[in-house]
Amino acid sequence: MDSCRAWHEAPLASGQTDAIWSLARLHKGARGVVSAVADEAGADAVAVAGVRRLIELGFVAGERIEVIAELRPGGDPIAVRIGCSIFALRRREAQAVLVQLEQQPQGTAALER
Repeated sequence: MDSCRAWHEAPLASGQTDAIWSLARLHKGARGVVSAVADEAGADAVAVAGVRRLIELGFVAGERIEVIAELRPGGDPIAVRIGCSIFALRRREAQAVLVQLEQQPQGTAALER
């Protein structure tokens, strides 16, 4: 069975929260849905190109996302599952991706420490 298909068809765990976090602030185990990909106001051409690259890779509103690994020490880069693909992103790149989180079970620390 295609695990990617199963992942997409699985119901979201315990619904969505109202909180929207930058992907750069999340840790291993965090799941949610991409809310938006945005660059900073007045960003230079390099930053705009980075945002465009993320969108081309599939970081678009409504797509399910999960942080599946972090490199230690420092937690940079992070491995992120989006769609049927896994990408490694630096936290500075991930900052442009805004994520509406799934509710995490009690005792789970998938947010910034």
